[in-house]
Amino acid sequence: MTSVDMPTAANATPRRLTRILFGGVAVAVLTALAAGCSTTGTSDVEAREHNFAQRHPVLISEEPENFDLPVGMKGPALSPEIESAIRAYVNDYRADGTGAITIQVPTGSANEVAASTTGRAVHYALVRAGVSHGRIKVAPYAVDDRSKIAPLRISYLRVKAVVPSCGVWPDGGETDYRNAPYHDFGCAQMKNMAAMVANPADLLRPRPFGPPNGARRAQVLSAYSRGDETRSNIMLIESGL
Repeated sequence: MTSVDMPTAANATPRRLTRILFGGVAVAVLTALAAGCSTTGTSDVEAREHNFAQRHPVLISEEPENFDLPVGMKGPALSPEIESAIRAYVNDYRADGTGAITIQVPTGSANEVAASTTGRAVHYALVRAGVSHGRIKVAPYAVDDRSKIAPLRISYLRVKAVVPSCGVWPDGGETDYRNAPYHDFGCAQMKNMAAMVANPADLLRPRPFGPPNGARRAQVLSAYSRGDETRSNIMLIESGL
């Protein structure tokens, strides 16, 4: 049987050695490309750990809108400035409030008697601002500290965008070598965004389009039918540069 000599570095010609080297390089390149095209499973990755919007979601909830009125040891006079503030508060109640307005009177405080008489004055101020008697409720809240001066609180419920409390550190702030954000990351940002939203319903769905401008539409169609330019001649921003 005739043996076949395999090409080695010792007996290979320079041309054959070059082909062997290029072949090895080609195999290495193809292997690297195949590895780069392969996919890695992500079932072991928890999206909640890397998405702060999921860890700290903005919730839509009915929350109290409070107006604390300081009360001294004497009452129940209301200054014109306080009357004006109450009228502005009632305007917000008409726009966004639900249910009744509640006057919360402190009990067990140093100014308990003055707060009670001031509460009646606030009741009449609310009526003068346009709130009916049937939509005003009076309720006490306990202070249990005779040395403390507590405020008179007016409140109503309104729909707000809220975020659960920040400052929660379940891992104790320990170092995480997974390159994942800490639990409280992004909470303040979501809380600030919720506080800036004027209408929480905008977070649920977009608002519908308003009615079109009929006069502008007729003008554009008329200019288009004549072959004229349809753009407006008004410059929204004028610059001297």
